[in-house]
Order: sequence, then structure tokens, then C-alpha cells
Amino acid sequence: MLQRSRSDRGKASSLSCGVRFSRIVRLAGSPFAIHRLLRVRDALPCILVGCCAILAFAPVVHSQSRSPVVTSIQYTGQTVFTAREIGEWGALRPRQTFAPERLQQDLITIRDRYRAAGYYGATATVSALLTSEDSGSVDITVGIAEGKQTVLGALVFSGMTGQRAEDIALLQESRIGDPLNAEALEGDLNAVLGRYDENGFALAGCRIDSIAIQSGDQVDSATVFVTVEEGPRLTIDELRVEGNKETRSSVILREARLQPGEPFHPARISSIRERLIRLNIFSQVSEPALYVRGGHGGLLIRVQEGTTNTFDGIVGYLPGATPDEGGYVTGMVGVVMRNLFGTGRKLNLRWQKEDRNTQDLGVAYTEPWLFGLPLNAGGEFQQRRQDSTYVRQTGRLRAELMVSEALTLSIVGGSESVIPSSETMMSRVPRSTKLTIGAEAAYDTRNDLYNPTGGARYMADYHYGRKRLNEAPGEDLISTTVQRFGLDLEVFWSLFPRQVLAFALHGRQIQGGDIDESEMFRFGGANSLRGYRESQFIGSRIAWTNAEYRLLLGRRSFLYGFFDTGYYSRPGNTTLSVSGIESVQYGYGIGMRFDTPLGNLGVSFALGKGDSFAQGKVHFGIINEF
Repeated sequence: MLQRSRSDRGKASSLSCGVRFSRIVRLAGSPFAIHRLLRVRDALPCILVGCCAILAFAPVVHSQSRSPVVTSIQYTGQTVFTAREIGEWGALRPRQTFAPERLQQDLITIRDRYRAAGYYGATATVSALLTSEDSGSVDITVGIAEGKQTVLGALVFSGMTGQRAEDIALLQESRIGDPLNAEALEGDLNAVLGRYDENGFALAGCRIDSIAIQSGDQVDSATVFVTVEEGPRLTIDELRVEGNKETRSSVILREARLQPGEPFHPARISSIRERLIRLNIFSQVSEPALYVRGGHGGLLIRVQEGTTNTFDGIVGYLPGATPDEGGYVTGMVGVVMRNLFGTGRKLNLRWQKEDRNTQDLGVAYTEPWLFGLPLNAGGEFQQRRQDSTYVRQTGRLRAELMVSEALTLSIVGGSESVIPSSETMMSRVPRSTKLTIGAEAAYDTRNDLYNPTGGARYMADYHYGRKRLNEAPGEDLISTTVQRFGLDLEVFWSLFPRQVLAFALHGRQIQGGDIDESEMFRFGGANSLRGYRESQFIGSRIAWTNAEYRLLLGRRSFLYGFFDTGYYSRPGNTTLSVSGIESVQYGYGIGMRFDTPLGNLGVSFALGKGDSFAQGKVHFGIINEF
């Protein structure tokens, strides 16, 4: 909800408005109630008659040893609605204990339903209230005087100079000749104010001055006179930030993407909060507050900083298989710094050790808003030592264009080198270098990065590379092309309160001449196909799905059941007498993610295809923010 404060003829005032920046419609200094402005017969005497009848019988009823039961409720005088329809409106029904307060409320409900249909002179009174001789039952008769219906004859606006009457008419849901309806009329006026908002008149207001009734034989016709106070056309000449301690104000203001002097537009201002939340460095961001000072408009952005650094991982120690064999450390550690020195710069560090001889190292850095444009630039380096087979080193440079709050387009260029561990392994994983260039697209509408309850995340990439083989001294060069494709899709639905269905689809493929093991994709384990070891499967074409049903326990805690599927395909190698492999796997189980003093801990128990309960895998992970 956008908050505004303004100066009205030298006196300060404030108001709140919805996402569409609609104001509360002011009606002759009173709440919105058309029947107060209509010149019709006052219903108060009739209601008092009914109340007196109820009160007259109340002492008799309460003097008995037991409360009477309603035998029947009859309606007389109705022509617009049937007795059955009117009976369904009430809270007091036959075979229920008689309660005077319920009957009184039913009379008010009947009157309001008639007024909603345009019968503003309608009244409902108790015309008869008969009790049995033993006062054990009561029969009720309600008399209804409908009166004439009031329809909309004309809706006349005055004071408009910034809008054309024909454009305003297109916004109206109320039609000439329709029953005069308060809610529909209020919606029309708010639609008018919304159009003024879109044109920069943020302080515009509407006021119903009067309603003139023209009496007819069958119906009354109402002409509604509305005065529009347009106010000044605002521009955003000033931006202010409150609540930031570590983050520089310039970082927040650039994410607002508003230039001084830009005309007020509700959609652009509403998107500021969403952009700041997506930075993932604030625990709370309020809606921008609009204010007017010295005839100029401004926005006040209030933020509350959260933890901007994340530690994610788990480390363990495995002893040697024999007394003579030493143990080794295994696990995964990731450190993400999202707001270096309060500038919005990002630094990622990652280490993973799967077994004694396999290790991954990675580092990535992002420089946001290069040259003051919505353009991010960064680089990354990764090294993988695969048991005793090879060492693979990869470096990439990336440029990201933030097209919108949800859409990002990227261009990526990189190089890769593979160094066999020994000459005997060159036939399996040859020495090679590769230069690549590619494009990536990301579309993210999730409402929360850690525990989304709605939205989707889509990523697709394509990379083209030129690979050179056998670069050992004195050997001939072999050149070949390589193409790589990737797809990631995650969708979240909130089916019921505190229940979320999450589905994810991931796919990878690499094709070209002389594809070796170092270029293939690895998957399996806690972050892909649960129920199997980390990076257990390898293929040139892989795909996996994750389906989870989550029961939310808190903002970042939930229980879930899951079912994962996985597919991989690997071509054969006639030189090494290795046949091709193609397989489909699946895993299922339950898990939980919850907050602990150490961080957000995730644990799951999963079974793979054909596993017994004793063969189940337990996956752990922890995210700690500091």
C-alpha cells in the first residue's frame, strides 16, 4: 500500500491508497451512503415500530421457563424478491430458538438488500408476532414496503480539465437505467481517480455534491453530480532513503530507476519495493511514501537491512579404510557476500570435496550497474580435480542486462582447459583447450528467494565453443566444435493456506565431435536427484525433475515430501571399447528445512530406485547468514 502525505492549501494531511493509488471517495463530509442523499421517505419510524413490537413481546418471552421456538416466518408485500429468497438472507430460521436481536438484524439485512437493488425507500417491519398458549412457539410475520426503484439517470462530472468525458465514460461500469448501486458507483469514481494517477495527478479527489431525484410512475431517476478536484500534476523531484546503515543510499536510489523530474506514475513507483526486495540485502522494505513540499513531489523509501552474507555447507571427516591409510575431510562449503562495502557488489566462494581425490573450487565476482546503467559485469573461475584422471580449469566473463525487474539477458565468454593427470590417461581424457561464447536468459517472478509460495523461475542458455585437442609438444592439433544447451524451470503454487506445491525441471546437453568425460554433466545427490550419491551419474545428455509438497511451518521453515526423477545418456567409445549408456532413475522421500542457531538447516531421507529402507540416503545442508 503506497503511503502519501501532501499539503492541502497550507495544511498538512496524509492519506493511504491501494496499489492502484485510489483515494477514499469523499461524499458531502459523510461516509459513502447514497440513501442518505436520496429524497425518499425516512425508514426510521417503520423500524422503530418493529423494534417496539419486539420489545413488547420480549418480557413475555423471557418470563417463561423456556425460550420459544420459531414455528414459521412469513413475508408480505414483496414483489421484487420471492419469500424464499428473502428467507435465505436472514439469520433467524424456523425451528430455531427465538432471539429478538436476530430478528432485528434480519430486518436491517432485508432493508439493505433492497437498497442494493435500488429500492432506497424499502422498509421491513414486524407486522405480527404470535406466541402459542404455552409460550413454547412463535409465528412471525414480516411486512415489506418496497417503494419505487431508483435507477441511474445521469452521472455528471464537473471540474475535469485533464480528462475527456468520453474517456471517463469508458471506465464506468454503471450504466444509465441500471439500479443505482453504491458499490458500483464507488468503483466508477475510483476508476476515474486511477486514470488521473496514471497521468500524474496523484492528489486528485472526487466528491459527490448532490443527487437529484426525478419521480416517475414506475421508477425514480437519479442524477448524480460529482465534483473532481484534480490538484497539481506531480513530478518526482526528490528521492530520500531512511533506515540504511551499511548500504549506501546511492545503491538504493539507483535501484529505484527514477530520474529527478520524472512524472508520477503508479506502476513505476509500485515496482520499487519489489526491486529492492530482490537485492536480497534488506529484511524489510516499506512501500514508497509520496510527499509534497514546496509544490514539488518526492518519494521517501524506508528500508531495514538484513544479513547480507550467507554461509552454506557441511563438512565431515572420513577415516581411512585401513589402519595404514589416513583419513580425509569431505563436504561442501559456499560463502556468498551480496553487499560488499555497502555497494551491492557480490562475491561467491565455493569448495566441495566428494572423496579423497575429487575436489571442486570456485570463485565468482559481480560488479553491478556498470557505467551507471542497468548492466552487471562479472567473472568466475572454477577448477575441478577429478580423482586421478584430469584437472579441468574454467574461466568466464559475463555481462548481464537487467531488462526489467524479472528479466535478465546475458552474454558469456570463456575458456576451458583440461590437463590429464598422466600420459597413460590421454586416450580417455585428452589434453584440450576450448574457447566458448554464449547467451543466457533468466526470468524470475518468485515472491521469496528462500521459501517462495508463488511465482516461477526460468533460465535457458546456449553456448558455442571451439575445442583444440592434443596440444602436447610435437603433436598435431585437432579442432572440433562443441555446443551446449541448458534449461531450468521452477514453478510454485500455493494450493491451500500454508501449503505449497513446488515443481522443477532441469535439462543439460552437450554435442559435438570428440566429447570426453571432462565435458559431460554430473548430477545426483541433495541438489538434484535425491536418494543417490553426490555426482553419481554422468552423461552428455541429462535431465531431472523435482516435485515437492510443502507444509509451511514459518517464514523459512517447512516440511515436505518429494519425488525426483532423473535421466542420463552417455555415448559409447569404440576406441576404448566402452558401450553407450542410457538410464532412468527415480528417488523419493521426506525432508524438513528449519531455522537453528547455526542457520537454516535442511535434512532429508531419500530412497533410490530399488532401495530398501536400510539403503536410504540422508542428505544434509545448512545455510547460515552472517
